[in-house]
Parts: sequence; structure tokens; C-alpha cells
Amino acid sequence: MKSKRLLTPVAAWLSLLLGAVAFPTAASVITNNPPPAAAVNARMLRYPDVSATQIAFVYAGDIWLAPKTGGTAQRLSSPRGEEMFPRFSPDGSQIAFSGNYDGNLDVYVISAGGGLPRRVTHHGAPDRILGWYPDGTNLLYATSMTSQKDRFNQLYKVPSTGGLPVQLPVPYGEFGAISPDGRILAYTPISVDFRTWKRYRGGMNPDIWFFNLEKGTARNITHDDANDSMPMWHSHTLYFLSDRDENKRDNIWAYDLRKEKFRQVTFFTEFDVHFPSVGPTDLVFENGGHLYLLDLITEKYQEVEINRGARRDFYFARRARHRAQSHARIRRGAPLSGLVAGRQMDRLLQRSERRI
Repeated sequence: MKSKRLLTPVAAWLSLLLGAVAFPTAASVITNNPPPAAAVNARMLRYPDVSATQIAFVYAGDIWLAPKTGGTAQRLSSPRGEEMFPRFSPDGSQIAFSGNYDGNLDVYVISAGGGLPRRVTHHGAPDRILGWYPDGTNLLYATSMTSQKDRFNQLYKVPSTGGLPVQLPVPYGEFGAISPDGRILAYTPISVDFRTWKRYRGGMNPDIWFFNLEKGTARNITHDDANDSMPMWHSHTLYFLSDRDENKRDNIWAYDLRKEKFRQVTFFTEFDVHFPSVGPTDLVFENGGHLYLLDLITEKYQEVEINRGARRDFYFARRARHRAQSHARIRRGAPLSGLVAGRQMDRLLQRSERRI
């Protein structure tokens, strides 16, 4: 009887070990051979923007470019660190973005054709790019460098070639855009766009305000308890993101400046629309990990397909990032420093790029 009692825990441990062998973890099944291109679903294409001919977006922490009509995407950036919010200049020749290369988020500008990025901001506080001024020579960004508290940001204007930034005369600001004539700032004083809240109707939900930069006057144009955010100008229409519909899903809405009336433009019910951005003739946004392009004349939208060649590249970028993160967790039983993990990531990405 005594020996029988001892065998019971031993058998249990053996069954656990055999189970671990029979069912390997996700990290152990990643191989050097990518699956068939048709089986790879890239998704998770984030922070998109659109020019007259191209779409820029972020995948695996890097900026990619693809034709506006869909097709093969090419990686524009691959340095150590993460990039976010690529924003085309009005003529589409340059891209401003926020990049974290030295432990801080700063604004950079790079040619849409590639090359070395030019650093624009240099303060120790994080700087999140919002977009370009209509003249194509200045940038609008949000930062907490003079907020006296890191819980809120303020809006600044800075030349795209670098120089001293100038604070806009509003006390708080998270997202905003300058009108085509350069006179009106549409902005939100607060934001819940990085939160995971759903159907929230509390005091943190922002309204969209118009601030007249010439007269110094402001007015609230949304007056709603929903989340109204991401204002985008196009002619006499202000497009924005809102969950004010009956499903309380974030969708694209429009405000007609002449008629002063609101209308719903997209009608997604399964996933929220995230981080839309407007271009010369189109509006691009992410929904469920996919990119969609909305024609500003017809206000009809369709998914932008990224072809198989790009998905193969996506596979290696994603696998290299996963392997570096796994090494950082496993080595010596503790996470690696950001610098060491970044170097490992670079080596793995370089090896992956050589296989493509």
C-alpha cells in the first residue's frame, strides 16, 4: 500500500512531462521556414496615413509603405526602437513620425523614398506627432514637456526642419488638426483613445473644440457624452471618430460645417475603428487589424489588401521580434535590458532579412 501511494504523484509528474512533449508551446513551433504565403494573415496594421498614391502604416514596430490601391508593402524603417503615427506631408514627399530610439519618444522626418530620418524634437518628454500644417513647413505635435504633470499634454508647433517649438494658446491638447486655411485648430483637450474602455460615458470622454488662432476664441462643437476624437479636416467637412451610435462602437462620423449637422459614415458593429487619418482624397483607418480606405467624394470604403510578397516579409519581422522577446525572458531567468534586447532584435531582424 505504501509503494502504491508513492507511485501516484510520480505518475502525475510523468503525465505532465509527456503532455509538455506532446503539446509544445507557441515559441517552440516557430521554425525557419515560413508557412505558405496564403496562410499568413498579417493583420495588426496600425496607425495608418494616406497620401495621393501611398498608404503608410506601422507593423512590428516599423513603418511600411504600400500602394493606395493595395499590393506589396515595403519597409521604410528598420532601426532599433519603435516608430508610430507616420504622417505624410501635404505633397506626399516626406513622412513625419514619432520614434523611440534613445529611451524617449521624439518627432522625426524622413523622405517618403527612404533615407536617414531627421530628428526634429529634442526634449526629454515624449512627443507624439499629430500632423502637418497645411503649408507643409510646420508640424503639430502633443507633448507634456511643460505640462508640470505627465497626465496631460499640450499642443506645439515646430518647423519640420527643426528649431524652437511654439506652444499653441490652449491649456490642454491630445489630438488635433489645423483647418485648410490655417485659421482654426480642431482639437480634443483629453483623450481615451489609448484606453481599453468600451461604452464608457464618464467625464474622461472628450469633446471636439474649435479654437480660432486669430481671434483667440473657442467653442465646443460636439456637446456629447460619447467619445468624440481624432478630428480631421477635408474642405467644409470635419471627420472624426465617435462611439455615439446605438451600438456604442467607434466609427467614422462627419460634421458639415455649413449645415452644422452630424452624420454617420461607417457602420462597423464587431470591432471599433482605430486611429483614422485623412489624405488629399481619401481617409484611411484600421478595423479588426485590417486597413480600410474611404473615398471622400462617395464616402464608400473598402479593405486594402496587402499581397503575399509583403506577408512573407511580415512573417519574418514578426518571428524575429518574437524570438528576441523570448530570449530576453529566458536568458539567465530574467529580462534583458532594453539596450541588450534591442541589439538582439537587430541581429535577428538582419538574419531574417537575409532570408527574404
